[in-house]
Amino acid sequence: MKSTHVQTHLSVAAFIAVVSMLVPAPVRAGGGVLDSTFGTDGTVLTDFSGTDDYALAVAVQPNGKMIVAGRSGVYPVFHAALVRYNGDGSLDPTFGADGTVTAALDPGGDGVSAIALQPDGKIVAAGSVVHDNWPVAIVLARFNADGSLDQSFASGGIVITTFGDPTAEGNDVVLQADGKIVVVGVSGAGPYSELNDFALVRYNADGSLDQGFGNGGKVKTHFPGVFNTGSAATSVVQQADGKLVVAGEYKNEGTHRQLALARYQTNGSLDGAFGTAGKVTTTVGLGDAAGYAMTLQPDQRIVVAGYSYSDQGKDFTLARYRPDGSLDPQFGELGLVQTDLGGGTTDIAYAVAVQRGMLVAAGRTGPYPETNTGLARYTSTGQLDPTFGTGGTVTTDIGGPDQGYAVALSRSGKIVVAGISLASGSTFDFAVARYLGH
Repeated sequence: MKSTHVQTHLSVAAFIAVVSMLVPAPVRAGGGVLDSTFGTDGTVLTDFSGTDDYALAVAVQPNGKMIVAGRSGVYPVFHAALVRYNGDGSLDPTFGADGTVTAALDPGGDGVSAIALQPDGKIVAAGSVVHDNWPVAIVLARFNADGSLDQSFASGGIVITTFGDPTAEGNDVVLQADGKIVVVGVSGAGPYSELNDFALVRYNADGSLDQGFGNGGKVKTHFPGVFNTGSAATSVVQQADGKLVVAGEYKNEGTHRQLALARYQTNGSLDGAFGTAGKVTTTVGLGDAAGYAMTLQPDQRIVVAGYSYSDQGKDFTLARYRPDGSLDPQFGELGLVQTDLGGGTTDIAYAVAVQRGMLVAAGRTGPYPETNTGLARYTSTGQLDPTFGTGGTVTTDIGGPDQGYAVALSRSGKIVVAGISLASGSTFDFAVARYLGH
């Protein structure tokens, strides 16, 4: 009897084992899947009173709330616009008016291109004063945690800076460990001219110009060429040693646009140990190329993201540089990666971030103007990550033409992309999508 009992027990165990093999294991959503716990199936649209609204920057607070910033208005007058979302994508009623803020930083028009979060919860926002669709000055503002302008900063929370040129614009901002603020952008003849230069401004924590940086707090850097040469700075990072790396684009007479970088000492002077006399230019692909975003890896390698041309048209493009400014041959093809997201589509990366040793780039894809939000994730060697989306890329149709302009990561590794969508059919709205980051 005992042996019969044992035999019966083994048969039941075997039966359970067989059944368990037949029942599919729970499927864990992979990286690049829209987060269903955020907004409506992973996306949120925000309209500011029927105006055209462009989200150009995003940051995730330590508590998981997200701040998105850009501009809102009716052409040609726009003003700074900010939104704070709760973790589930709902508007945070403790921020501004029911979660939204519009602020006229200049009566004639303005907008925010980049934001940085201070440890005390205040929000530093950089952008441009824009009159009649023409950027005329760099603007920097600081907002309290509740969305109100910080009256202890500069003049009423706002400081406007020019270089004495017809145009100036602020494209990115970095908050230094000592509380000083660096804004980078362009100064020169104007957005429709090649005759522009990298422009940097450093402010003290109270919004005053830092007299120990460049010429009274300002630096202009010219990339020389034959004639009709110019450059534009779009992004900035600060290295562990305090030096500043600035990236963007460069154009010389008779050549295609190139990626451009410069590195600066803490006093604003060019660092001669970087590239050639502090500058680097890189030709990519078959035509123009430009860098729109930059990130710094923990090993201090520099990654620039943007676009370049291949035989498929405009492609997501990443370039990785070693700390001395030389291209990193261990990344992609001799330091460069081009990715066609959709087979001859117009693919431009406007943002990039480091995620667990990998790189996430976000922007737009599709035949212009019917574009969609596009993402790609790359391994540490520049290969597309096969565990992300479909073969390493993701295309999201939020509704109507849409695209991503900024990316940020939550503490849990989720990917937040902010940009625009014409889902309403008449005006652009802030568009935010959140993806799982597995």
